[in-house]
Amino acid sequence: MKPDWENPKNPKFRWISTSSREIKKDSLFVPLRAERDGHQFIADALKAGASGFLCEKNHPILKSLSKEDQKKAIFVKDTLIALGKLSNYHRNRFNPTILAITGSSGKTTTKDLLGALFSYLDSKSIVITEKNYNNEIGVPFTLFRITELTRVVICEMGMNHRGEIERLSKIAEPSHALITNIGSAHIENLKSRENIAEEKSDIILGLRNSGVLFVPDDLDFLDRIKQKSKKQKVKVVVWKHTKNPELKINSIEKNGFHLQWKKESIHWRIPGSKLLSNVRGMIAVGAHFGISDLQMKRAIQTYKSPNKRLNIKKGYYTIIDDSYNANPESVLSSIDASVQYAQGKEIVWVLGTMKELGKFSKYYHEKIGKELEKIGKGTLLAFGEDTISMVKQFSRGKYFQDKQGIISYIKNEVPKGAVILIKGSRSMKMEEITTELDSFKG
Repeated sequence: MKPDWENPKNPKFRWISTSSREIKKDSLFVPLRAERDGHQFIADALKAGASGFLCEKNHPILKSLSKEDQKKAIFVKDTLIALGKLSNYHRNRFNPTILAITGSSGKTTTKDLLGALFSYLDSKSIVITEKNYNNEIGVPFTLFRITELTRVVICEMGMNHRGEIERLSKIAEPSHALITNIGSAHIENLKSRENIAEEKSDIILGLRNSGVLFVPDDLDFLDRIKQKSKKQKVKVVVWKHTKNPELKINSIEKNGFHLQWKKESIHWRIPGSKLLSNVRGMIAVGAHFGISDLQMKRAIQTYKSPNKRLNIKKGYYTIIDDSYNANPESVLSSIDASVQYAQGKEIVWVLGTMKELGKFSKYYHEKIGKELEKIGKGTLLAFGEDTISMVKQFSRGKYFQDKQGIISYIKNEVPKGAVILIKGSRSMKMEEITTELDSFKG
């Protein structure tokens, strides 16, 4: 990644990397501790052309380096914290509008919508979080992409432990922030939904003076978040999603919705009504920045789902591939979308375990099963031990010990043309089922 912060006539570090395999000349190598200690690759990084490296004080790896290489060390207490400080320093060399996004689900959809909202800017003027680089490594590298030409930064922020959102927000120092929702993702680590609300709302703690927070009208713990914002002198803009929204549904089709906004007719090509909150959030941001109605309409109509997120694959079966990840709220949203798309056709829900729910796992898996039972049709094929409680709540549910069992059942028992939703937590690798079924010819 090229921070480009040095005088090009006398560069010291022109690049920064946490991977010794991506080192170029004039790079700063930042070794991080993960499954392996990145300090073990300092010698490789120097051999590849790194001009220097961060190093935790008194790290034993130093003894294996030559005295000449040891001189290239910049000592820090913690390399991950140092990476954040470096990116904060770089961020403060410029003054773009930085819009930070967090929430239990819908972050990527909202990020992409906001990227489309500001797409009237040329590519050098806008920085958007790539893929899902939204943690304490990913956010700094988003900030490193800022240059003197950058006008807008759309920065996604995720977490799975208490305190992470505050750290990310204080690194990025956003001028604006948006919370999509307060759900139950990572409740195993956060212990309660109240704590999740506190964690998500900590995004305001790094906001610059006169910061603005965008939230939906159905946000859980909204009054508490408003009080917290007032204390931090942050303005709260509430967009209407459930209470007489400005963006209304004119008609529903299997592929999405025909919407009415002001006097504009808009076609949103993604099924599932819950996603419309993200669209309404984008409109609230656009109105705040004075972006034209035409540009907002264009952003909505051109939106396409990213890979493994409600991707519709048509073949022997119609597969709704939503295998990227799962939490209770996103599963319910995807079930809603699949029912809308199926329009009475045979529907099969292939669901894997929702992880990081801890002692709440049985409750939330049962909740999904009960919601499926209310629908009154369809078949559930579940994988992962925690889904047993889900299956027990659904009269047409079947549990499988492995993914191959699900694949075999579908090929032998599910008729051609059926709509199949595939969703589960990232570690369940539900995309393996998608790949197998997508190539099936009957």
